[in-house]
Amino acid sequence: MSFKKLKKIEMTKGQKRLWGVLEFLIRLLILSIPLYLILVLAVDLSPIQHTVASHSAYLLKALGYNVFQDGYYIIVGTVQDNFYFMINEDCTGWKSMLFLFALIFAVPMIAMKKRLLGLVIGLPIIWVGNLMRVLGVVMVEAAWGLDFALALHDYGYRLGLVALVLIIWVVWLKLSKKEEKNIWGRLTDLFHLR
Repeated sequence: MSFKKLKKIEMTKGQKRLWGVLEFLIRLLILSIPLYLILVLAVDLSPIQHTVASHSAYLLKALGYNVFQDGYYIIVGTVQDNFYFMINEDCTGWKSMLFLFALIFAVPMIAMKKRLLGLVIGLPIIWVGNLMRVLGVVMVEAAWGLDFALALHDYGYRLGLVALVLIIWVVWLKLSKKEEKNIWGRLTDLFHLR
């Protein structure tokens, strides 16, 4: 039985809300497949790594840090007093960008124009947020040392990027609801966003 046939069945208001949530979750699950394909196929993300490293080095220099970039490695400090770090695949923010894409396209009954607008605005915000995360780790390490920087990197900034993605999605969803009140009502009821 197809989704369209199931939608024609008489449902109560609560059942319709649950159906909308189920449709959203199924779409989200399907749209998460590229994440696993990229991981399993070991897709080369080196161009993104190099771009993040270049942007990070540029911004650190603009902030007055003595910086040298060697591929994905960034060395901060002087010859006598320095530290270095590597921009690996997980430092690029690609998972957060893919997650935003999946969240936006998983919401049913939203016009394609609104979806694309959400990506055009949301993806650069995530890119900048990820760069701020890298800069924050470097600044914390320069000020308080490696242990504190690693703790902040592993917990604080990782959760911060997830929160940024969810905030962008909720704002996009709220702005998209003006014409699409039906799905907004179902999702806001589920997530208690009203």
